[in-house]
Amino acid sequence: MAARPVVGDRLPPLALPDLTGRRVVVTGASAGIGRATATALAGAGAEVVLAVRNTGKGEATAAEIRRGHPGAQVVVEELELGSLAGIAAFAARVGARPVHLLVNNAGTSTSDRDARTSEGFDLQVGVNYLGAWALTAGLWPSLRAAGDARVVMLGSIMATRGRIGPDFGGPGSTYRSYSDSKLAAVVLAGELRRRSARADAGVSAVAAHPGWCQTAIFDTAGPPAWVETAGRVLRAIQSPADGAQPVLLAATDPRPAAYYGPTRLGGSAGPAGPAKLPPGALEPGVGDRLWQVSARLTGVPFEP
Repeated sequence: MAARPVVGDRLPPLALPDLTGRRVVVTGASAGIGRATATALAGAGAEVVLAVRNTGKGEATAAEIRRGHPGAQVVVEELELGSLAGIAAFAARVGARPVHLLVNNAGTSTSDRDARTSEGFDLQVGVNYLGAWALTAGLWPSLRAAGDARVVMLGSIMATRGRIGPDFGGPGSTYRSYSDSKLAAVVLAGELRRRSARADAGVSAVAAHPGWCQTAIFDTAGPPAWVETAGRVLRAIQSPADGAQPVLLAATDPRPAAYYGPTRLGGSAGPAGPAKLPPGALEPGVGDRLWQVSARLTGVPFEP
């Protein structure tokens, strides 16, 4: 099969503050938006932990970052977000030192309705959301210890189609569960921000989405693979580096908005800026409802 054409960068690089002395964890950092995010943060002086499923790809990414930014502090750590035991082991290793920034970037899509995590969760909800919940909970003491830390959750344009219903995480269409998982990520950022402020934990939480972006998620040929085809037709699809800019803004803006995304073509492309929250994230009580179901499904308690 012929390789698909690579979408080039259209935006100038986002100017980042000096991040020297700050320790960062980026999940899914060996490809796509995660790699672009990790590269930019390392280039700004941060010590970056590449949290990846495939350590071989992670080491190749680390070497690429070091070539572009000699002296960059980059380490590779194995993380399987489809396994609660694997997440706990990662958090125990990496959380031994303070973490100033956690970017819950990793995500997956599949056309297999029977795909499940180690614990039997729908694969997309399990990896895209429940894994991020468990990881954030596991690293929470390290985030609090850092002082002025931040958590960034990755949403999606498709979060507008998601909902947090009584059957959240249960069987259903892969299109539906992907949208639900991304809405949950946005909702978690808001609820975590509220609970952290109430507990005076010193950790902020922000969500961001990349718009229409060419990433490895389209290699699955499952939902939402149609996004790349439609994006090409409309000339709206972005490169990973351009798609990472809302994530980087969410990670570094000193007075962050609740949600970031591209500001043109209906949020599909263009410079990063504040974005409208998905309708499902504005439902009364949705944050508390999601918090309770997340703890119940995973068995991972989380008290900021």
